[in-house]
Amino acid sequence: MTYNTHPVISVITVCYNAVNELERTILSVLNQTYNNMEYIIIDGGSTDGSIELIKKYEDKISFWVSEPDKGIYDAMNKGIAKANGEWVNLMNTGDIFASNTVLEEIFNTEYNDSVKFLYSDNYYLRKDQTKKLAVHSHKNMSILHQSTIYRKSLHNIHGIYIVTPKLIVSDYLFFSSLPSDYFKKVNTIISINTVDGVSSQSLWCGTQYLFGRVVFRQTTMSEFVTAYFKFRLKRMFPFLASLIGKI
Repeated sequence: MTYNTHPVISVITVCYNAVNELERTILSVLNQTYNNMEYIIIDGGSTDGSIELIKKYEDKISFWVSEPDKGIYDAMNKGIAKANGEWVNLMNTGDIFASNTVLEEIFNTEYNDSVKFLYSDNYYLRKDQTKKLAVHSHKNMSILHQSTIYRKSLHNIHGIYIVTPKLIVSDYLFFSSLPSDYFKKVNTIISINTVDGVSSQSLWCGTQYLFGRVVFRQTTMSEFVTAYFKFRLKRMFPFLASLIGKI
């Protein structure tokens, strides 16, 4: 049995005081050529002009709200709760679809009912505006949530994103809880992402991710120790990053 080739896709953007990055994300979503899509924006109570910008496009936005939240994962959970689509994509502020035809290209294919999670590689946009390809695989769970489109029903079975003050790898934990046969990598690159997102700025985030890999048996303890010290060295000495990556 196959799935409807033109299902409703819910694209969700969460934002907070990021007016300079928000418009390019909004336009990237609204310019998608795929017709069966809804767009949801969850704002955390911005005071920098983001609300005025959202109102500029509100006739094309299915739902939006601006109110305090408990952080990025709380906002993501709010968006998912409002979603009517069979599939969801979380395109955060500052990130964009790799092209205007991404959703159309992906859903021109029929997927077996067993496929519940689509993901792809992504591009990182450097400060000089050049792009770097990041290759991903569910086997080592190096998946970026902006470059995923998955069935909303997964949250009914596996729960929502964990919300705590300091946990910033809840998407990684959720993805790691899913059976491996749910995943399918698509050739169409889904997103282009900035290199200065919330998780990329935090040493604590990287540490959580590495510990998670041990818990889910995606790496050994000795591999964890090696990866941890390489990660710390890259953070302390960025100019050595390319050399350390070869070690």
